Amino acid sequence: MIYETLTESDFRKKIRPGVPGGIPKKYFFYGDEDYLKKYALGLARSAFIADPSFDVTRFDGNSFSPDAFSDALAVPPMFGQLRLVEITLSPSDLRPNEMNDFLSILEGISDDDLSMVIIVFPAGSFDPGYPKRPSAIFKKFAAAAVPVCFEKVTGARLNGWVGKHYSGNRVTADGPVCAFTVSVCGSDMTRLSSEIDKISWYVLASGRDRVTEDDVRAAGCATQEAEAFALSDAILSFDRRAALSALAVMKERQAEPVAVMAEIVRVICDLAAVSACRRDGMTPEAISTATGIKPYPLSKYLAAADRTSPERIRALLASAGKADDGVKGYAKDFLPVETFICGL
Repeated sequence: MIYETLTESDFRKKIRPGVPGGIPKKYFFYGDEDYLKKYALGLARSAFIADPSFDVTRFDGNSFSPDAFSDALAVPPMFGQLRLVEITLSPSDLRPNEMNDFLSILEGISDDDLSMVIIVFPAGSFDPGYPKRPSAIFKKFAAAAVPVCFEKVTGARLNGWVGKHYSGNRVTADGPVCAFTVSVCGSDMTRLSSEIDKISWYVLASGRDRVTEDDVRAAGCATQEAEAFALSDAILSFDRRAALSALAVMKERQAEPVAVMAEIVRVICDLAAVSACRRDGMTPEAISTATGIKPYPLSKYLAAADRTSPERIRALLASAGKADDGVKGYAKDFLPVETFICGL
């Protein structure tokens, strides 16, 4: 059975300002982008709640219990037509009997009730499985509420969001600077928001209103995620110079050789899997489902697979395995990593 799942954009369209007429009153948020989950919660409050100080009840993993949830649903809204119940927790926060009671109460809420319930599963805490093979926990919650998936924002959409965030701080940044901000500060939107604010204040304090790459370097904090992404991207492009440059930054930040090599091995193994699927005639959508690789990074793997022979990929796998043995065994430094990169 394939369950209907809303995207973050679908959810925003459903909750346009005004009293909800016939829309579902129960949702659960999951996926990798927590920033957008918080934003969507704010939109729901603005659309439906007259006074958030009185008509919003919040639970987390420490305060939630099925009894407390049931009690919250029994309280009528004080200043509007709806009460919003927000529950932020991980499934692992609940014992099996608590989970069963929680789902039972959730299933009993009708679209005519005076409460709207939004459950937020933080990134990494909820395993949805795949669209054609949903996990057991996904099936249970999807039977009781509407799933809303918040995927990681990447590429042009993320760069556009960065530009708007800069504009909101009364500074401007062109496309290349926005992309550079992501490459330096990472793609996590919560962290990016903070870094963009800091860079913006730095520019304004300098008496200017246009952001440059030098400003990003001066005021932004590089992330390990960004460095690992740069290395992975360079490897998939078979760009030795870019890979060695990314590795130099990671060495300067005292990354562990074993961890760096593990990331490289993962990239090569994923490339081998994507190449095999491609040769079997699978569509990108089918490959994404089979491998778990999201569409944006998959596009890079597909491009690399299309310009690389299976023989070369096998050679890369063998070389990566030898380098991995090296950093774990005889060499505790980056020499095996550098040797692998030079052989790309």
